[in-house]
Formats: sequence, C-alpha cells, structure tokens
Amino acid sequence: MTYYSLVFPLFFAAAVLLFWVVPPRARGVVLLAAGIWYMASWGMASLAVLAAVTVLTWVCGRGVAASHTAAARRVWLILGLAASAGYLFARKAAPLVHPGTVLVTATGLAFYGLQAASYLADVYLGRCPAENSLLRYAVYTSFFPRVLSGPIGRAGEFFPQLEELCSGHRRCDAARLRRGLVTMLGGWAEKLVLADLLSDWVTQVYDRWAECSSPVVLAGGLLFSFSLYFDFAGYSHLALGAARVLGFDLPANFRRPFFAQSMGEFWQRWHISLSGWLRDYIYIPLGGGRRGLPRRMLNLLVVFLISGLWHGSAWNFLFWGLLHALLQIAGLLTRPLRRPLAGRGGAPMVWVRRIFVTLCFGFALVFFNADSMAHGLGMLERMFAGQAGLGPLDLGVSGTELAFAAAALAVVFVLDCIAERAEARGSGLYETFLTLPGAVRAAALLVLAVTVLLFACRLVGGDAASFYYAQF
Repeated sequence: MTYYSLVFPLFFAAAVLLFWVVPPRARGVVLLAAGIWYMASWGMASLAVLAAVTVLTWVCGRGVAASHTAAARRVWLILGLAASAGYLFARKAAPLVHPGTVLVTATGLAFYGLQAASYLADVYLGRCPAENSLLRYAVYTSFFPRVLSGPIGRAGEFFPQLEELCSGHRRCDAARLRRGLVTMLGGWAEKLVLADLLSDWVTQVYDRWAECSSPVVLAGGLLFSFSLYFDFAGYSHLALGAARVLGFDLPANFRRPFFAQSMGEFWQRWHISLSGWLRDYIYIPLGGGRRGLPRRMLNLLVVFLISGLWHGSAWNFLFWGLLHALLQIAGLLTRPLRRPLAGRGGAPMVWVRRIFVTLCFGFALVFFNADSMAHGLGMLERMFAGQAGLGPLDLGVSGTELAFAAAALAVVFVLDCIAERAEARGSGLYETFLTLPGAVRAAALLVLAVTVLLFACRLVGGDAASFYYAQF
C-alpha cells in the first residue's frame, strides 16, 4: 500500500480519525497499530524484519543505558549496530563480494535501520535517554508516514513530540491540519503529475538508448535527475504532510537542491536527512575536517562510498558515490581560487553556477539509474557521439504529455524562485501562499486537486510506478 494507492486515503483517514478521537494515552497504540498494518501491506517478511530490528535495538539501547563500564556499553552498542545498520550494509555488500547472494530483505530497512542506529549512537553518547517503553520505541521505528522512505528521523526530535501528544499537551489544530493536507496535495502532484510523466519518457530512453538520437539520450539522462527529485520529494512532502496532520513535525528532506551553487551546498539541500546522518555518524566520528586536508578528503571518500553502497548493491552505485566524492574534493581544492570570485557577476553568475551544479549531478546520476557500468558508459558515449536515431516523440509518450510536463516544470520553477526569495526574508512558500486573497488560494487548491485527481485515474489500471526510493 503506497501513498498513491487508491486504498491509502481510506487507511489514512481512519488512522487520523482514531488518533484524534481516542484518549491521548491511547494514541501511541493507534500509531503502532497503523504502522503494523501499513508494513504488513508490504508483506509479512517486511513486518517480521521491522519487528526484529525494533526489539533487538530496543534491548541493546536498554543495555547501553544499564551498563556501568565503558566496555559493556561498547558491546551493547556494537550488537545493536550490527542488528540495524550493520545488517543493512552487509546485505548491500554481499552481492558485490559474491554475485547472486541474497540476504533476507525488507521494505524500508534502509531508512528505519539508520533511525535505529542513530538512536543507539545517541543513547551511547548521552544525547538522548534510553526509551524504557518498547511500545513507544516501536512507534518510533514503525511510524508509518516515514517508515517506507524516510525522512530519516532522530529519537531526540520524535519522542518529545510523542510525549506531548500522548499527554494531551499537543492538541488537534485546524491550521496544522490544513497545512498538512496542503503539503500532502503538493506531494501527490509532484509524484503523479511530474515524476510519473517524466519517468514514462526517461525510462524508455534508458531502455532504448542505443536506438535513440544523441540529443534524446542527453535529454533523457539529464531529465532523470528531475524525475528522481519529484518522485522522492513527492514522497517526502507526503510524509511531512501526513505527520503534520497527526501532530508531528518531521525535518525537511529537500530544499530546492537545483538552486545550489556548489556541490557542497547541493548536499545540504538534497536528501537532507541522509546527508545529516552520514555527517553526524560517519564523517564527524572519522575526524571530519579537523585533521588536515588529506584526512578530510579520505573521510569524504569513505562517506560517499558508503552513500553509494546504501543506495544499491552494484558497482555502478559505488562509482556514483566515487564521482560525488571526487566532485566534493575538487570543490575543496579549488575553493581558494573560487573565493575571490564569490559575489561577482551578479545574478547571471549565480545561474551559471546553479546550472553547472545541476549538470554535474545529472551526468553522475546516469550511473545511478543505469543497469550496469557498461550501460552508463554507453549512454554517456552516445550522448556526445552525434548519432541519429529515435526522436522524443518516438518513445510512447505523446507530445501533449511532454508539453504538459514542460509547463508543470515551469510552474514549479516559478514557485521555487518565490520560495527561495521568501526563505531569504525568513519566511516560506506556505506563508507566502497564506498572504494571497482567500479566493485566489481556493482557486489554486482546486486546480491542483483536480489535476491530481485526473492523473490519479492512471492508477486504476495499476500502471503507476512505485516510489523510486522504496527499493532501497
């Protein structure tokens, strides 16, 4: 049961109604029941792995807190990490060492596994107390708005909110509900309208790249970055909106990444929860940038190789991670040369830098979506070979659909420009939206809702693509 399935609105409405109707102390039970139901819809194996990771890491967290010696605390920490992130990365690495090896997997493990690992690390470091209640901890690991594909949460952010909701101190708020539902509507639009429209065309380019003309392969390779963005950002906004309707504030996972002016800034805007996790639990413990430039470059290499492995059990994912490590290192080495140019050139140079970053990300992402290294290299070679072949309208997507996708991209670009300026003033896109006359707001939401419903009709036949990151 995905967020875009026809049954999800019914499930979500029932969960929200029960959550706000039952006595506050029973809200945790409702959330746990909803999380179990949601994960069971993905298969009992997925539910069993979630339950095992939850129980094992809860026991290990209690063990860390109860131990009186540093050695015992480390033992409990290592056991817990092995049960969460350790098993996750072993499952990812096994096929690289022994092709064909398949370990027991589960939907969402890449996300709640890192959540459980961060909880153990925070308990070990004294950043948060160990959770005594298995039920409350299970709510944390199985929280259905984000259990499938994040954002990757932190215990220190989640448990205080859960306590406020279960004690009755945080109540149902109409403004919060409205904002949550609007956020969800925007997420559905990103997924059903933009991501799926672009994916229909991009997938054909990747499948038939040897038949396509060079400009089509180039466009398909670069447009995958936008397809992936709207797919994952759509899920993230659905998760943020659903959580807000339930009274929780989750951290943002994207902040207009294609407006970044350097690759370092890009990773502060793209998949923020994963970038933050890798920074806090891998990069900084390795020494970060505190031990000189060579060690910093090595740490960046390790972090991005781990990021590549987290994304997929194939060499092309590791190569994608290596490319991003090299881009980060190049940014560090050229910083003294670029610093005198900062602020010069005005708006044109700002957009030149943004386009450069977008192109770097797009070309590297060819290996991310390719089936193999040979597939990615073949596509890159054809992009610049000047070959004739299939045109953009020869791939099963109509000109009307492509035109609609282009128009939708233009609308999103304008909205992102507004959001970027609003953030510079200490505001946001939603706050700017609230300043519009009521009739304008209602008309905009109506148009958006009708558009989403029209594109949701494609789901009736079950043809909609799953969220890309659900496979991780």
